[in-house]
Amino acid sequence: MPKGPKWIILVVLAGLTFAWAALALAGDFQPYPGARVDEAATRKARQAAPQSPLQPASLVPTIYLTGAPFEKVASFYRGLAREYKMPGSRGPQKLPGGRELKQAYFIFDGAKDLTTSRRWAKVQHPYIGGMKMVGRTPQFEDIREVTVIIFAAGK
Repeated sequence: MPKGPKWIILVVLAGLTFAWAALALAGDFQPYPGARVDEAATRKARQAAPQSPLQPASLVPTIYLTGAPFEKVASFYRGLAREYKMPGSRGPQKLPGGRELKQAYFIFDGAKDLTTSRRWAKVQHPYIGGMKMVGRTPQFEDIREVTVIIFAAGK
């Protein structure tokens, strides 16, 4: 292995490059321009979070709504974070009535997946305010033609 000051400089530069790349992948969350916090939905999500088996109680959700198209909002977050593809997802889902449910997930802290992330966001269109099961059929409630951004961050 080579020795000397040139080799040390190369090793240090390589380390700084990797550190910079990791920081670039771990961007800061920003609300989509013009999106507003939905206080009622945020309160409801925070009350439900401790009972959710899918989300640790230490993650606090905030719900933002915007009239912007899903594609524009998702593109905005692709510039800030790493997009995460859910394992086993097979393309767009359909809601009862045939309407398409669009979803994208973004990780802001460099974690490998949502279960280990402490800062992630979900972008979805349309907004679905609730769901209940009738037998084996989901019944969606409070469906709105807006794009929702759900940001979850550790306490």
